[in-house]
Amino acid sequence: MKNSISKKLFPRLQVRDISALGLLMAITALLAIYCTFRIGTLVKIPMKFISVFITAVLYGPFYGGLVAAIGDILNCLLAPVGPFVPQITIMEFVSGFVFGLFFMKENLPKTEYAVRTILCVFVQLFIDLVVNTMMYTFWLGWFSTFWSAFLLRTPAAIIKLFLQILLLLATYPLVKRLKKYRF
Repeated sequence: MKNSISKKLFPRLQVRDISALGLLMAITALLAIYCTFRIGTLVKIPMKFISVFITAVLYGPFYGGLVAAIGDILNCLLAPVGPFVPQITIMEFVSGFVFGLFFMKENLPKTEYAVRTILCVFVQLFIDLVVNTMMYTFWLGWFSTFWSAFLLRTPAAIIKLFLQILLLLATYPLVKRLKKYRF
Protein backbone atom coordinates (compact mmCIF):
# COMPACT_ATOMS: atom_id res chain seq x y z
CA MET A 1 0.00 0.00 0.00
CA LYS A 2 2.70 2.46 1.02
CA ASN A 3 4.72 1.66 -2.09
CA SER A 4 1.75 2.31 -4.40
CA ILE A 5 1.05 5.72 -2.81
CA SER A 6 4.72 6.59 -3.10
CA LYS A 7 4.67 5.66 -6.81
CA LYS A 8 1.66 7.91 -7.39
CA LEU A 9 3.18 10.86 -5.50
CA PHE A 10 6.65 10.47 -7.04
CA PRO A 11 6.36 8.58 -10.34
CA ARG A 12 9.56 7.30 -11.87
CA LEU A 13 10.71 9.61 -14.65
CA GLN A 14 12.25 8.74 -17.97
CA VAL A 15 14.14 11.13 -20.23
CA ARG A 16 10.99 12.02 -22.19
CA ASP A 17 9.19 12.79 -18.90
CA ILE A 18 11.95 15.17 -17.81
CA SER A 19 11.78 16.86 -21.22
CA ALA A 20 7.99 17.15 -20.95
CA LEU A 21 8.29 18.62 -17.44
CA GLY A 22 10.80 21.20 -18.73
CA LEU A 23 8.41 22.11 -21.53
CA LEU A 24 5.50 22.39 -19.08
CA MET A 25 7.62 24.65 -16.83
CA ALA A 26 8.37 26.91 -19.79
CA ILE A 27 4.68 26.99 -20.78
CA THR A 28 3.76 27.83 -17.17
CA ALA A 29 6.22 30.73 -17.15
CA LEU A 30 4.93 32.01 -20.50
CA LEU A 31 1.31 31.80 -19.36
CA ALA A 32 2.25 33.61 -16.15
CA ILE A 33 3.92 36.41 -18.09
CA TYR A 34 1.62 36.85 -21.08
CA CYS A 35 -1.74 35.47 -19.94
CA THR A 36 -2.24 37.11 -16.59
CA PHE A 37 -4.92 39.74 -16.21
CA ARG A 38 -4.02 42.30 -13.56
CA ILE A 39 -6.23 44.60 -11.54
CA GLY A 40 -3.75 47.05 -10.08
CA THR A 41 -0.51 45.55 -8.80
CA LEU A 42 -1.91 43.30 -6.09
CA VAL A 43 -4.82 41.46 -7.69
CA LYS A 44 -4.29 39.17 -10.67
CA ILE A 45 -6.07 36.42 -12.57
CA PRO A 46 -3.38 34.08 -13.93
CA MET A 47 -4.03 31.49 -16.62
CA LYS A 48 -0.97 29.40 -15.75
CA PHE A 49 -3.19 26.98 -13.85
CA ILE A 50 -3.84 25.19 -17.17
CA SER A 51 -0.28 23.92 -17.59
CA VAL A 52 0.05 23.25 -13.85
CA PHE A 53 -3.16 21.22 -13.96
CA ILE A 54 -1.96 19.15 -16.93
CA THR A 55 1.35 18.53 -15.16
CA ALA A 56 -0.40 17.45 -11.97
CA VAL A 57 -2.73 15.12 -13.87
CA LEU A 58 0.09 13.51 -15.83
CA TYR A 59 2.86 13.36 -13.22
CA GLY A 60 1.14 13.60 -9.84
CA PRO A 61 1.00 16.10 -6.99
CA PHE A 62 4.71 16.58 -6.36
CA TYR A 63 5.63 17.40 -9.95
CA GLY A 64 2.51 19.54 -10.37
CA GLY A 65 3.61 21.58 -7.37
CA LEU A 66 7.19 21.68 -8.58
CA VAL A 67 6.21 23.00 -12.01
CA ALA A 68 3.99 25.65 -10.37
CA ALA A 69 6.79 26.76 -8.03
CA ILE A 70 9.49 26.86 -10.71
CA GLY A 71 7.07 28.64 -13.06
CA ASP A 72 6.59 31.28 -10.34
CA ILE A 73 10.35 31.67 -9.94
CA LEU A 74 10.82 31.98 -13.71
CA ASN A 75 8.02 34.56 -13.81
CA CYS A 76 9.78 36.59 -11.11
CA LEU A 77 13.08 36.40 -12.99
CA LEU A 78 11.80 37.11 -16.50
CA ALA A 79 9.00 39.63 -15.83
CA PRO A 80 9.14 40.91 -12.26
CA VAL A 81 6.16 42.91 -11.04
CA GLY A 82 7.50 43.22 -7.51
CA PRO A 83 10.08 41.58 -5.29
CA PHE A 84 10.52 37.81 -5.17
CA VAL A 85 8.55 36.48 -2.20
CA PRO A 86 9.31 32.84 -1.27
CA GLN A 87 6.00 32.48 0.59
CA ILE A 88 4.11 33.04 -2.67
CA THR A 89 6.22 30.38 -4.36
CA ILE A 90 5.35 27.97 -1.55
CA MET A 91 1.66 28.71 -2.05
CA GLU A 92 2.06 28.07 -5.80
CA PHE A 93 3.55 24.67 -4.95
CA VAL A 94 0.57 23.93 -2.70
CA SER A 95 -1.81 24.88 -5.50
CA GLY A 96 -0.17 22.48 -7.96
CA PHE A 97 -0.03 19.78 -5.29
CA VAL A 98 -3.78 20.10 -4.67
CA PHE A 99 -4.48 19.61 -8.38
CA GLY A 100 -2.44 16.42 -8.28
CA LEU A 101 -4.21 15.10 -5.19
CA PHE A 102 -7.62 15.45 -6.79
CA PHE A 103 -6.62 13.86 -10.09
CA MET A 104 -4.28 11.02 -9.08
CA LYS A 105 -6.78 8.36 -10.13
CA GLU A 106 -5.99 7.24 -13.63
CA ASN A 107 -9.20 6.52 -15.54
CA LEU A 108 -11.84 8.94 -14.38
CA PRO A 109 -15.29 8.80 -15.97
CA LYS A 110 -16.60 12.14 -17.17
CA THR A 111 -19.02 12.65 -14.27
CA GLU A 112 -16.40 11.87 -11.61
CA TYR A 113 -13.95 14.14 -13.44
CA ALA A 114 -16.52 16.96 -13.34
CA VAL A 115 -17.20 16.45 -9.62
CA ARG A 116 -13.48 16.35 -8.81
CA THR A 117 -12.92 19.45 -10.92
CA ILE A 118 -15.57 21.43 -9.06
CA LEU A 119 -14.36 20.26 -5.63
CA CYS A 120 -10.74 20.98 -6.52
CA VAL A 121 -11.56 24.47 -7.79
CA PHE A 122 -13.45 25.27 -4.58
CA VAL A 123 -10.48 24.07 -2.51
CA GLN A 124 -8.27 26.28 -4.69
CA LEU A 125 -10.69 29.18 -4.03
CA PHE A 126 -10.42 28.60 -0.28
CA ILE A 127 -6.62 28.52 -0.50
CA ASP A 128 -6.58 31.67 -2.61
CA LEU A 129 -9.04 33.71 -0.58
CA VAL A 130 -8.28 32.63 2.96
CA VAL A 131 -4.74 31.25 3.13
CA ASN A 132 -3.11 33.57 0.58
CA THR A 133 -4.94 36.60 1.92
CA MET A 134 -3.83 35.79 5.45
CA MET A 135 -0.29 35.37 4.17
CA TYR A 136 -0.36 38.69 2.34
CA THR A 137 -1.86 40.47 5.32
CA PHE A 138 0.18 39.06 8.18
CA TRP A 139 3.48 37.88 6.70
CA LEU A 140 4.04 40.57 4.12
CA GLY A 141 2.10 43.51 5.56
CA TRP A 142 0.65 44.46 2.15
CA PHE A 143 -2.76 45.25 3.61
CA SER A 144 -3.86 46.88 6.84
CA THR A 145 -6.47 44.25 7.71
CA PHE A 146 -7.46 40.79 6.59
CA TRP A 147 -10.95 41.94 5.61
CA SER A 148 -9.73 44.74 3.35
CA ALA A 149 -7.51 42.25 1.52
CA PHE A 150 -10.31 39.69 1.41
CA LEU A 151 -12.72 42.19 -0.16
CA LEU A 152 -10.11 43.35 -2.66
CA ARG A 153 -9.25 39.80 -3.77
CA THR A 154 -12.77 38.33 -3.83
CA PRO A 155 -13.91 39.55 -7.30
CA ALA A 156 -10.76 38.23 -8.99
CA ALA A 157 -11.05 34.93 -7.10
CA ILE A 158 -14.64 34.45 -8.22
CA ILE A 159 -13.75 35.20 -11.85
CA LYS A 160 -10.83 32.75 -11.54
CA LEU A 161 -13.20 30.14 -10.06
CA PHE A 162 -15.51 30.22 -13.09
CA LEU A 163 -12.59 30.29 -15.54
CA GLN A 164 -11.00 27.28 -13.88
CA ILE A 165 -14.23 25.27 -13.86
CA LEU A 166 -14.95 26.02 -17.54
CA LEU A 167 -11.43 25.44 -18.81
CA LEU A 168 -10.72 22.34 -16.73
CA LEU A 169 -14.00 20.73 -17.76
CA ALA A 170 -13.14 21.52 -21.38
CA THR A 171 -9.78 19.75 -21.04
CA TYR A 172 -11.34 16.35 -20.28
CA PRO A 173 -10.77 14.89 -23.80
CA LEU A 174 -7.20 16.25 -23.83
CA VAL A 175 -6.48 14.74 -20.41
CA LYS A 176 -7.78 11.34 -21.56
CA ARG A 177 -5.46 11.40 -24.58
CA LEU A 178 -2.44 12.66 -22.64
CA LYS A 179 -2.88 10.03 -19.92
CA LYS A 180 -2.68 7.30 -22.56
CA TYR A 181 0.61 8.82 -23.71
CA ARG A 182 2.01 9.12 -20.20
CA PHE A 183 0.99 5.81 -18.62
